[in-house]
Amino acid sequence: MSLHATPHSLALSAGKICLALLCLAPIAQAQDAIRPSLAGESASEARRQSIDNIPYNLQMGPMKFRFSATLGVEYNDNINLTEDASAFLPSLTGPILVTTEQQGDFIIRPQINMNVLWPITQLNTFKLDLGVGYAFYLDHSSYNTNSVLLSPGSQLAFDIFVGDFRINIHDRFSLEQDPVAELSLSNVADYGRFQNTAGVSVLWDLNQAVATLGYDHYNFISTTSEFDYLDRNADMVVGSLAFTPSSTMSVGVEGSFVHTYYDQNILNDSDAYTAGAFVETQITSYLKLRVAGGYQAINFDNTGLVNDTHDVSDYYANLLLTHRVNAVFSHSLSAGHESQLGVNSNYIRLNYVRHTATWNLVYHTLLSTELFYEDADDSGGSFVPLPGVPLAFNPFVAEHIHRYGGALTVGYQLTPHVTLGLRYQYVQKDSDQPLRDYSQNRIALDGTYSF
Repeated sequence: MSLHATPHSLALSAGKICLALLCLAPIAQAQDAIRPSLAGESASEARRQSIDNIPYNLQMGPMKFRFSATLGVEYNDNINLTEDASAFLPSLTGPILVTTEQQGDFIIRPQINMNVLWPITQLNTFKLDLGVGYAFYLDHSSYNTNSVLLSPGSQLAFDIFVGDFRINIHDRFSLEQDPVAELSLSNVADYGRFQNTAGVSVLWDLNQAVATLGYDHYNFISTTSEFDYLDRNADMVVGSLAFTPSSTMSVGVEGSFVHTYYDQNILNDSDAYTAGAFVETQITSYLKLRVAGGYQAINFDNTGLVNDTHDVSDYYANLLLTHRVNAVFSHSLSAGHESQLGVNSNYIRLNYVRHTATWNLVYHTLLSTELFYEDADDSGGSFVPLPGVPLAFNPFVAEHIHRYGGALTVGYQLTPHVTLGLRYQYVQKDSDQPLRDYSQNRIALDGTYSF
């Protein structure tokens, strides 16, 4: 379950800073080597050996393929993220009594997965990961997938190793409709959207310093007319410079710049900047910590119809602690503070804590748990109201949100080709605005066959 921001999340860094950092990198080149290069032949060879161990099930010349098929059945007691309640809401014609009712349904989810690996040369590799699926709603067929679903891990990637440089050319894409991934949504069943991120990143390894610089172009295209106003493009430049004072520690600076522009003049176009520092350390052989933080700003052009003129001038911070306790139990804890682009307004300011754990208790059985808590403030705003339409179902005044929940997943390797999975997920949203609370229970059973 992924409940943090999707690619329009804006914990990013400034492009000019990135270029300046790359200019500083040669200073570290004369220092003594303290670790293997991340961009040299040894790194490429290690990656090739790791890829060779992946159980691909079809080979055509140098190309390797892995195919699998999944069939899942899910029961969701609140597919439209709604509470059973009534309230008087304002409209242009006066207060209107609005009643909401949650909808439950069984959903059938077939999916085909394909992984392709093509080692074009000994150092350079092409990779394709693709998951294509569909969702059938047994009682509410109007929510069936419009075309197909593309799983969030779908991507095209090409790695090139040249001397001290590792170049990654990529195109990552997804087509989803589940609205629970968007914190600010309520009273929505189909949040269909196609997202595509294409670009290039370059890593320059200078032994005691590693510089990275990347550019991505991002597209968001709604597949439902209700959210057409969210269609947008973004140009992103991200960079960092990391130093390694010891074999177990890395410290550095990071920054990026993001320019976002919408197809429709509803939400405001924006420029986002962040600049900060980070430290990553291997505390013990089993315990690793990464902490980052800095300044974040988002400036909006205030030309859209949304009634929101708030800019962002704030800090961002995030922490990730991973701990492998033993062969049976491993877990991670993440926490952070950041601002994201809003769905109904300029932005949402978010605080979050998440914990995941993996338990390998029984042979061929894997148990995982997830817990999360989110506290968010919407910057507020409303579109030009439509006659007779309650404002609570258009963007609204500033909203304060608490959301929490978790999941329990059990996976069992039935045969070398068949894996079974059982998952339960719970989400609770509490809002200070009327008719925007909800709770959702989901239980899913699936089977995957690897050819």
